[in-house]
Amino acid sequence: MNKSIVALAIVGACIPAAASAQDAAPATTLGGLRVEARATYETPTVSSIVEDDDVYKLGSAFAFGGEIGYDAPLGDWTVGPYAQYEFSTVENCDGSDCLSVKNYLEAGLSVGYSVAASGLVYGKIGYGEMTLEATDGTDTVSDGIGGVAFALGYEQGFGNNFYGRVEGGYADLGQYYGINMQRRHAGVALGMRF
Repeated sequence: MNKSIVALAIVGACIPAAASAQDAAPATTLGGLRVEARATYETPTVSSIVEDDDVYKLGSAFAFGGEIGYDAPLGDWTVGPYAQYEFSTVENCDGSDCLSVKNYLEAGLSVGYSVAASGLVYGKIGYGEMTLEATDGTDTVSDGIGGVAFALGYEQGFGNNFYGRVEGGYADLGQYYGINMQRRHAGVALGMRF
C-alpha cells in the first residue's frame, strides 16, 4: 500500500475524533492567581436583641478596595482562598457625635462553576471584620467586630487575563454591646488573572 494513502487514512481518521473530543470538552475553567479592584455600595445595619427585631441602617455609602485570590481549576469548577480589604465612607452624625465605619476586611473560600468559555458563577464564605469609630468631637474610640460572611456573584472574562464581576453579599458580624450588627453590599470589580 502506498505510504501517502496510509498517511491520508490516518489523518482522515484523526480529524473526526479530534472534532468530537473538542465538542465534548467542558467549558474553559477560569483559574489561577487573580487581583482585582472593587467598588461596592454597602449598608451596615443594626438590630436590637433586647427590645425588638427591627433593623436600622447605620447609613449607606460606597466602599472601595481590592481582593486577591487563587482559584484552582477542577474541571468545570474552581476552588480557592481569597482575601479582601475595603475602606468605607459610611458615617452617621448627630451634632458632634458621629459613628462611622472605617474599613472592612474579609477572608475565606471561593467556589466557582464555569457557565461558558469565559463566564463563572461563584460563591464565597468567609470571616468578615468591620471597624467602627465613634467620636464626640473631642475623644475618638474604635473597635472591630466580626462574624461569618457570604457572597454570590458572576464573573465575565475579557480576553485571556482580564475580567469583570458583579457581586452581592451579606455578613453577620455578631453582637456588639447587645446590638446585632450586619453588613449588606452590592458592587462591581475589575481584575486580572496571572
